[in-house]
Amino acid sequence: MSGDHIQQYGSGSIGKAEHTGSGDIVAGGKTVGATAGGPVVEALLREIEKLRPHLDENDRAEVDAAADSIAEETSPERRRGLVQRISGIAALVGEVGLPVITAAKALLAG
Repeated sequence: MSGDHIQQYGSGSIGKAEHTGSGDIVAGGKTVGATAGGPVVEALLREIEKLRPHLDENDRAEVDAAADSIAEETSPERRRGLVQRISGIAALVGEVGLPVITAAKALLAG
């Protein structure tokens, strides 16, 4: 709507949230709760969320940046690069990263 005035404070602010009635919520210009990549991408994102508590601040930021881009990425080469970046960090964490690696392999195979 024109004329809306939104003020945000803090790093977790998302701005205006809108719902169009089609099962999506758009918050801060990004769609929340729906992924464009389908079930394989959704599975990877779920496993990434479980991995996050096991990462240090730098690795978490790197994984979050890649995960934010992965669902919307249309270029197979760039998506592969994002998945490899996430998989590499998951591999360094050890056994707790294996579900992420398995989900990443499924995404790359599909």
